[in-house]
Amino acid sequence: MTLLRTLKTKGWASLIALVLISIYLVSSWDTTFRTEKPKQQSQYQQQTFKPKSSFKSGFGHKFDRLTPARRQLLSSALAHIRLGYVANRTPPYSTPPLLILYTCRPDTTACGSLDDRLISITNAYYFSMLQQGSAFAYDMTVPAKMEWFFEPSPSYMSMNVDQANYYLERAEAHQIRSEAPLSSAELIQRRFMGNYEAERTAIVKASQWQGNWMDLKENPSMKPLRDKYRLNHLLQKSDWFWLASRLLFSKPASSLRGYLEPYRELMGGKLELGESLSPFDPDNSPVTPEFATKGWLRIGLRIGKHSTQEEAMCLCAHVANICRKHTENCHVFISAPTRQSLVTLRTELNKHQHIAVHAVAEGYGFADLDQESENSLDHSIFDSDDDRLVRDYARTFMDWLILSRMDRLVGQEKDGFLKTAAWAAQVHTDVSVHNTTSRNCRIIPMYDW
Repeated sequence: MTLLRTLKTKGWASLIALVLISIYLVSSWDTTFRTEKPKQQSQYQQQTFKPKSSFKSGFGHKFDRLTPARRQLLSSALAHIRLGYVANRTPPYSTPPLLILYTCRPDTTACGSLDDRLISITNAYYFSMLQQGSAFAYDMTVPAKMEWFFEPSPSYMSMNVDQANYYLERAEAHQIRSEAPLSSAELIQRRFMGNYEAERTAIVKASQWQGNWMDLKENPSMKPLRDKYRLNHLLQKSDWFWLASRLLFSKPASSLRGYLEPYRELMGGKLELGESLSPFDPDNSPVTPEFATKGWLRIGLRIGKHSTQEEAMCLCAHVANICRKHTENCHVFISAPTRQSLVTLRTELNKHQHIAVHAVAEGYGFADLDQESENSLDHSIFDSDDDRLVRDYARTFMDWLILSRMDRLVGQEKDGFLKTAAWAAQVHTDVSVHNTTSRNCRIIPMYDW
């Protein structure tokens, strides 16, 4: 009995102790929760209401051209397009009233270099977007398919060559129209949709343009859709290109991603930009938080086809001066259309010990899209013809993508390759001005935005 009474007493004591400990833990947890919650809310408010100018974190934000007001405007237009425009009609379930093709085939007039094509694609894309019910597709097979290098982001922002072929094979000859290069006057005044409906046109092929997307900004018949996508508020040519680049040229295709992987850190720690509609989402930042702590200043230096030795040296000296003035942690990515030009840049910049020089590896050939590939690459016997084409032209796309992720750009005034990369990057860009009467090195801020 004495033993039983002792056990009962100990059992009650243990139970009481357990209850007291539980009460203590609950009260401690509640106190901790109440003290942590305001702290978390404060952190959330700081993240939610932080200035938009810090959207691009890291050293390079000093050279960001996008003011808070412009970034908010572009983010709003981007969100409206993503939510309102469906360029990808999945066959055979949905047939678009009108299909606009960017066409570049063997029987097409010369399509030009990569920058020429990016501008023509942007023209065709907005031309499609501003026609009610229209869809957009690539019809580019020379020298390779665009979708082997860029994927739309989100995926429904455009159709690929195979989807375009689906409609082309089923359309009657009289339903397909090949547009001659459209002038500025036509793009401003003509009621295209009314003409196409009257002629029962279902597919429009376009490859070259005399006018551009800024002319579409003036066309009265396109005003309702410009309002829908908030395009009427975009004043600069590069604003429109920036939107198109985020939708069409910012996400490398799977076949190109493997080639870009060694350059991930140089590109800011990520190969592609996020699809979030919030400008405050960290996934939308061009760099990762981890990369931002490195404090790198990344400068992209590009020289074009007709640069001289003197001009290359002038640009290298300018880059060295920027690095010396702003930081000791300076990384310069160099790009050139020929192997010899790239060697010139590298040799000149290597004279400056405070600069880390980067470039696409030598194993990739030098050939723009309007040139034959070098055909001297070490291809695997297991590579398909498509794989060989992707590798042959990979450098051109890799150069452009990496330049578009830099914190600051330097190049030549008339170089479209640099200009389109700058439009996509929206960072401060310096250009050398060609002067036939003097050999003096003259560099000014790029003005064609």
